[in-house]
Amino acid sequence: MTLLLAAAVSHVLIIGVDGLSSDGVRNAATPNIHKLMERGAWTLKSRGVMPTVSSPNWMSLLSGAGPEMHGVHSNDWERFNFKIDPACKGPDGIFPGIFGVIHQQRPQATLAAIHDWPGFGRLVEKNSATLVQHVKGSPAATAAAIDYWKVNKPLLLFVHLDDVDHAGHGKTWEGPEYRAAVEVVDGLIGQLTAAVPIDNTLIVLVSDHGGTGTKHGNDTTNELETPLIFAGPGIAKGEIKRRARGIDMAPTVVKALGLKPHACWEGVALY
Repeated sequence: MTLLLAAAVSHVLIIGVDGLSSDGVRNAATPNIHKLMERGAWTLKSRGVMPTVSSPNWMSLLSGAGPEMHGVHSNDWERFNFKIDPACKGPDGIFPGIFGVIHQQRPQATLAAIHDWPGFGRLVEKNSATLVQHVKGSPAATAAAIDYWKVNKPLLLFVHLDDVDHAGHGKTWEGPEYRAAVEVVDGLIGQLTAAVPIDNTLIVLVSDHGGTGTKHGNDTTNELETPLIFAGPGIAKGEIKRRARGIDMAPTVVKALGLKPHACWEGVALY
């Protein structure tokens, strides 16, 4: 399906919900997520990468490539302590991601990441974003993101929310507590989407992994498949029928902004 028609995208808001499974969207009351689905193009079968843990998948979403390329193989990964050397290196020595690619082409643009999980920040290239800020707790991170948007009107704002993942680990991905956490974050998504102009903002909803029981990192479809939603100007509405992967997010966003993807990215723009 064609996702984007010719339309002006002046801003991008990416909402990354850690541990949001496709079943979480199916089974919880999520009016704001479903509103995005109705406004845009969506799939509940976007494939992440193995292993189904946070760092490899967030890096893959940011960088349009898998762990065999970017080298982030586990949550133990740290900068410049590579077990797998990046196949390509950006200016700061890690695999080139969406922040660096946009910064190189639009050096005056305001780019920001506000993240609930402390480990997210190390995945963003140094000196590529105007702000990379850890804010503990999904409600607080949401409030900080809205405040930042109102003042700075960034070209790109990535908001990472972690409470859904905590609920899965604490009570199981299949339980009522998990569904309740999804419903709370759905309300936060509503706050975020209400804070940005709908006429020129591309809103993207992504997740790194799902879960089974109280864990993830195993080899199951419920852990590998996650929601992927694009809503904004020129979006052709409906379910994405073609194969979609997390690594397709960064190329899709960059193309929507009229910019070029990095030559080392392996994902494709979904339009």
